Formats: sequence, C-alpha cells, structure tokens
Amino acid sequence: MSIILKALKKAEGAKTGRETVAQAQAYQASNKKTLGIVIAGFAGLVLLFSIGLYWFKGRPVSKAPVKIADKAVNVQPQKAATAPGKEATVVPKGPDVNKLNEDAVRQIKEKNYSGAEDSLRKALLARPDDAAMYNHLGLSLKNQSRYKEASAAYQKALQLKPDYYEAMNNLAVTYEMIGNREKAKSLYLKALSVKPAYAEAHLNYGLLLEAEGNIKDAESHYQAFLSSSSNETLKSMVRERLRALGK
Repeated sequence: MSIILKALKKAEGAKTGRETVAQAQAYQASNKKTLGIVIAGFAGLVLLFSIGLYWFKGRPVSKAPVKIADKAVNVQPQKAATAPGKEATVVPKGPDVNKLNEDAVRQIKEKNYSGAEDSLRKALLARPDDAAMYNHLGLSLKNQSRYKEASAAYQKALQLKPDYYEAMNNLAVTYEMIGNREKAKSLYLKALSVKPAYAEAHLNYGLLLEAEGNIKDAESHYQAFLSSSSNETLKSMVRERLRALGK
C-alpha cells in the first residue's frame, strides 16, 4: 500500500471517529433536553396540584338548610322494601266493624239473635271500647233468654258510657225478667234523671208500678209516655190501659 493511500485511509478513519463522537454528543444533549422538559412539566403539575389543594381547603363550605317539622304531621306509611324475586307480604285487613254492627242491628230486627251475637262478638274483638255494640249484644243475649250474659253486656256498656240511658232501661228490663224489681226500678229512675222525656223508660216503669199495685204513679208515667212517644201503636195501647184503670 502506498503512503498516500495509507494517509487517505487514516484521514477517513479520523473523520469517521470525529463524526461518531459528534453524533454521541448530539444524542446526549438531546436526551438532557428531553429530561429537562419532563422534569419541568412534572414540577409544574406538582405546583398546580398544591395550589388547587390549598384553594379547596380554604374555600367556605355551605351548610344544608335545617328543616323544622310541624308539630302535627300526617305521615304516610312507607311500603317495606322487597328483595328482588320475592313477593311482598300481604297484610290481611281487619274486620269492617261498622258493617258488622249494621248487620247485627238488622239481624236483631229480623229476630236472628244468634246471628246478631256472632256479628257483634267479631266487631268487639276489633273495637272493645264501643258501648253501643255492648248494648246491642245485651239485646241479642236477652232475646235468647241468656239474662246473666245480657246483664253483663249492659253493665259493660254503662262502664264505658255512664250516662247511657238506653242501656240503663234495657238492663232494668233484664232485671225485671230475673225477678229483681228493686234494681229495675232504680235503673228506670236513673235513666229518667238523665233524660226526663225518655218515653220507653216511662212506659216500662209505669207497667212495673201497675204490677205492684201503684196505680196512681203508673198512670202518671203512662201520661208522660203519651206526651213524649211518637209510636202511635203503643200510644193507642196505653190509652186503652188508662181507660181500663179509670174504670
């Protein structure tokens, strides 16, 4: 190989080495620049996050408005949540107490006293503080000749409603039927003290007094009955009785 050729090859090798070094230096510079950008960006994000956190902690928090409930509020019952795939439990309704009482009154008028008793006992299970239904129960029992049970029903009605003059009159009739006239007279007078124009009590008391031979007082109560009653059939019978007593 000639000296010139060797010199050329040596020059080319040096050139190539210089180019390689320059490329490496350029690559390193590029990497440093990229890394600097990444670090600067991350620092910026940290700064923004810090500013946001400070603002969030420092801002005022608004309170929810306080609701003041009324003293009397009608609250609608809520339906119980039902699990998926399961049917809601059906709660059976209680008896229609008013309907049972109406049925009992009708049955008493139709002289179906056992049916009336059955209706009233069902109704009283749901409404045990109803004085009127105990009075009706007493009527149905008395007409089945169950006088002691009838008396207990009337007494319960009077316990619930002490001024219940209809129950007083019915209890007095029941006492008469079992031979206790003194208690009967006391109850007739008590009913008339609550309601002086109570026609039925005047008639019943008059009949009791007549049976005891007290005709004068009996006539007085018969006259009071005629003045206060609107039952023309009974009034006609009482007039006949007065005429008979006058003879």
